[in-house]
Amino acid sequence: MHKTVLFSALIGLSLNAFAQSSTLSVPSNQSTAVAAPEATLKSSTSINKKFEDDKDITDARLKADSGSLSRYSLKFSLGYFGPPIGDLSNEMQPNPDSAVGTFETALSGSIGARYRIDTKSAISVGTGVSAITPVQGVKRYDTKNPFISYDRNARLGEVQMRNSFGVTAVTNPAFRKIGEYAGLNYDNSLVYNLGTSKVAVGVDTSLSYYLFERGPNEKSRKERTTGRYSLGLFPQVKYNFTDKLNAYTSLAINFNNPRGTDDLSVLWNRTLSQRVGFGYAFTRDIYFAPYLNFYPKAFSADMTTVNFSTTFSIL
Repeated sequence: MHKTVLFSALIGLSLNAFAQSSTLSVPSNQSTAVAAPEATLKSSTSINKKFEDDKDITDARLKADSGSLSRYSLKFSLGYFGPPIGDLSNEMQPNPDSAVGTFETALSGSIGARYRIDTKSAISVGTGVSAITPVQGVKRYDTKNPFISYDRNARLGEVQMRNSFGVTAVTNPAFRKIGEYAGLNYDNSLVYNLGTSKVAVGVDTSLSYYLFERGPNEKSRKERTTGRYSLGLFPQVKYNFTDKLNAYTSLAINFNNPRGTDDLSVLWNRTLSQRVGFGYAFTRDIYFAPYLNFYPKAFSADMTTVNFSTTFSIL
């Protein structure tokens, strides 16, 4: 029951945040004038003071990912992972590599309590829950992996950057079954605007090392091929119609070091996938991004899904 309540709360907070977005928005030509006095006032009169916005970060997604400007806040994510557009009644997403994981369609949310250290950095502690097969009728609710993370924004010349370091306790049943109990994570996002044009290029990088309480079952192909560590590279091109609205495409290039080998330098690549979508920033703290996900080498309606992700903060 507590999982149902938590998930309902996530959806309710999401709808409430979108409903309030029009009243929270500040016209772009007034944002600097308003932000500085408010930050100064709250720093001297309120425990939950607001920091000034990080002027080094202008990308809408990176701003939302960096969380609220308040000292204490709550950060949420909500994503939908839908069925193949060629078979909307299917309860499964494509899994061309037969990888270990949850590939059922899902509405997935997470919540994190966030402490902002300064304008550029913060610490988060969180967890979440997923509703499995939400359209066809929820089969179950899965608890998501609790985590603690530290993230920091930076800028090198014209390159905007976000770094995040985290530790995760694994609770996902599919991974607990193969003995995984924790993970160490590093995520990096880089964005570079091409001169005065509206085009930006970037790359997201994700590096994870997994901890297991036992070795792989040699009779299980899935356990032997599951990654001891994984590396993901996600190059992207984005066109910014406005400061709030963009269209983008990105590739997902994933590698993993299989547990079945003792050689840490061995990397197996997974099937290349691609996203095409758009992103819209309702406010600085609310970013919504629907997209199509497909596999270029096996392009078909049965291998293409409609998904969305959103990030938002309150307080």
